[in-house]
Amino acid sequence: MKRLSGKTAVVTGASSGIGYEAAKRLAEEGASVMIIGRDNARCQKVAEEIRSAGGIAEYRLIELYDETAPARVIEAVRETFGHLDILVNNAAWWTNEPFLSVSRENFRRGFSDYMASLFFLSQAAAQAMIDDHISGKIIHIASTAAFYGERGMSVYCAAKSALVNLTRAMALELGEYGICVNAVAPGTTVTNNEKRPAHVLESFRKMGALPELNTAAKIAPSVAFLASADSDGITGETLCVDGGCVQIRMPEKLYLDPISYPAKS
Repeated sequence: MKRLSGKTAVVTGASSGIGYEAAKRLAEEGASVMIIGRDNARCQKVAEEIRSAGGIAEYRLIELYDETAPARVIEAVRETFGHLDILVNNAAWWTNEPFLSVSRENFRRGFSDYMASLFFLSQAAAQAMIDDHISGKIIHIASTAAFYGERGMSVYCAAKSALVNLTRAMALELGEYGICVNAVAPGTTVTNNEKRPAHVLESFRKMGALPELNTAAKIAPSVAFLASADSDGITGETLCVDGGCVQIRMPEKLYLDPISYPAKS
């Protein structure tokens, strides 16, 4: 039997990137997956891809920043699958912008609205699990940007850092109901919607311990693990899936020293 047989999962932002790979992996593990996104064509394509591989998937177009979104998501999953076991909060908004140039509008979208959307969706999901006596799993997609600064990413770093501590606080309050709350913190990850120049990706590759950057397909198994019974003893944790970058990251100048730190080929 597959690890997630009989389970139902909601994955936000599942039409591309890490959410896309996570939705596919959860379906491969046996879960019925509700894809939440905003692009009809892309969401439909992902659902059809999962179905063609033998999985179960449906999708709904919901703007998560709308205050009605949490109730609509829970209603959709109840109508389609009956109950909710797993929530993966993947959707996010960010822009690469210098600190001195950040507008209130972009701060609001990247921090205030973003945190509110996943906070209240998690609240609605947790309440549904409690009402149905389900020991569910809530998984946030954070980032290694929560642990160190990035130029031009001040709002994103602040939001992801807040998400890591929200994970701990939620775990404390929801543990009595058997609900586990954890986060996955990817490092720089190559996805199917990659837009960064090759030289930028190469600079990030040199910061890790492994020879290649992670792909979204390498992040998805960690999401599936935290969604399964194999992680029942884990809550409040943030699992870094970053090729060792957080543990060993060093200033770039060290990589330019050919004697002590030879460049990677």
